[in-house]
Amino acid sequence: MKNAYLIITALVISCFSAKAQFSLSGEVNARGEYRNGFKRPILESQDPAFFIEQRTRLYANYKMEDLEVQVDLQDVRMWGEDGIVDKDYSGSFGISQAWARYYMTSNLSMKMGRQIISYDNQRMFGGLEWAMQGLRHDALLFMYEDTLGLKIHVGGAFNQNPTTGGEPVRLTGTYYPSFTGNGPYHATGNYKHMEYAYLNKKFSAASLSLYLINDARQYGLEDSVANRQSYGLMAMKKLGGLTLNAEGFYQGGKMGLSDLSAYMFSLSGTAKTSITPLTIGYDYLSGQDTGSEKTTAFAPLFGTNHALYGFMDYFYVGNGHLGGLQDIYLKTKFKVGKGALLGHLHYFLTAADVMDGAGATIDKGLGTEVDLVYVRKLGASGTLKVGYSQMFATDSMETVKGITSETASINNWAWVQLIFKPKFI
Repeated sequence: MKNAYLIITALVISCFSAKAQFSLSGEVNARGEYRNGFKRPILESQDPAFFIEQRTRLYANYKMEDLEVQVDLQDVRMWGEDGIVDKDYSGSFGISQAWARYYMTSNLSMKMGRQIISYDNQRMFGGLEWAMQGLRHDALLFMYEDTLGLKIHVGGAFNQNPTTGGEPVRLTGTYYPSFTGNGPYHATGNYKHMEYAYLNKKFSAASLSLYLINDARQYGLEDSVANRQSYGLMAMKKLGGLTLNAEGFYQGGKMGLSDLSAYMFSLSGTAKTSITPLTIGYDYLSGQDTGSEKTTAFAPLFGTNHALYGFMDYFYVGNGHLGGLQDIYLKTKFKVGKGALLGHLHYFLTAADVMDGAGATIDKGLGTEVDLVYVRKLGASGTLKVGYSQMFATDSMETVKGITSETASINNWAWVQLIFKPKFI
């Protein structure tokens, strides 16, 4: 913590150099949530949850001719987590981002440190800024970007246990114990190593992106590492007032001891109207084929799934979905007074056949979700967001979620969020 303050102090002092630029900004972000069937149908015997969570950040950025440094301090806490008179604070204080970017030429740079990796619609790489803690990688990137619309990024990461908190200084081996194992590994669900290449080319009325990703997970003994490969394409084309999007990904390699063969694709179109844009789309993510010896369930890796598969986070947000997913959706957004109202309608189905406890195949239909979010600016640095979502779940949803008790008749979620991002320097 003291080191972080020293870094920012050094950056402030450095900003007085002739060619340096320094900026300092902040964020105070609080969200109150009423959860009555969020992530899974709530049981009749359960009470809804209500809480207020807050994220506070301090952003410091330093730029000179060939170097840029970003340091973001972050505190995440639940209101009431600490006593009103308390010397020992229990919130999560630390580094959100801490990276340096060195420009070898005007087009070629190297970026090193803890950072957001986010591309396109955040299907496979995203910052997950909806979650207060966000999603970050400790990685090294080589980045080529020119003024003609070509972007090529090649990056990698190698993760290891810390050498503090009782962990002996590592002298041999690269073992990375899992959180559920006997070791002191603290980063739940993390990969052992990850390598990727990303290429994007923008045209006057189109764009094309290519993904090549390898992520390795340690699953057993010291040398038991399974490598999973993901290959994908994303394309966008504008035809007058119509925007078409298509994407497809295939995953191969290994998941633990099992061979992997999974895929997903997405098709959508957005039309401009005199009142509001309308988006109609269809996503398909393969599920586990019960008759296959391979793993056939697609995993969207490091994406911001909250933004893609319904705001109530029933799928792929901290919860796997072996049945796969089909998502037929309609999205729109229009002005309401001094703000804007966003509306999403999803109809969810499984992609693979799913059996119930008696061995019978259940109906694929999982339910319909309605998401509404009102957004309004508050002055120069503030934003108010108010959201309401409701899931009309089917009996198949209960089977997929492993629920055997009686569920409540209504599953909904409501929230209010206030965000202030002032610029200090």
